[in-house]
Amino acid sequence: MKKFFNVSFALMCLVLIPSCSTGPLKGTWQYDGGVYDGRSQKASTEFQMQRIYNADTYEAFMLEGNNPPELYNSGIYEIKGDSLFITSKFSSRPSQNTDVTIAYKFAIDIDKLTINGVLPNGMIVEEYWKRIK
Repeated sequence: MKKFFNVSFALMCLVLIPSCSTGPLKGTWQYDGGVYDGRSQKASTEFQMQRIYNADTYEAFMLEGNNPPELYNSGIYEIKGDSLFITSKFSSRPSQNTDVTIAYKFAIDIDKLTINGVLPNGMIVEEYWKRIK
C-alpha cells in the first residue's frame, strides 16, 4: 500500500508541477492576422511580429529581414479563467495605452491563440497568433 501511495504521489507531481510552473501562454507566438472593427487583416509578408510570454511578463518584437529583432512593446499580463489582462509598460512608439490594462478573452487550440477585446479607443479586435516555440 505504501509503495502504491508513493508511486501515485510521484505521478501526480509529474502531472501537476509542469502545469503550475508554466502558463498556457509561455513561449513564443507569431502574429497570424486578425479582424479589426470588422475588417480582416493578414499577417505581413515583409516582417513578422512575435511575442515572447514568460511567467507574467511579455516582450513584443518586430523581425524584418536580417535586421536584429526590434523590441516595440513589453509589459505584464495576468490570466484569470478565460480572460487575459495585458498592461503595456513600454512602447517604442507614442501610445495612450501605456500603463493601461486591457482585458481580452482568449482561447488556445493546440498551437493557435485567439484574443478578443475592445481597445480603449473603442476598436474591436480579434487577433490570431501561432506558437512557434
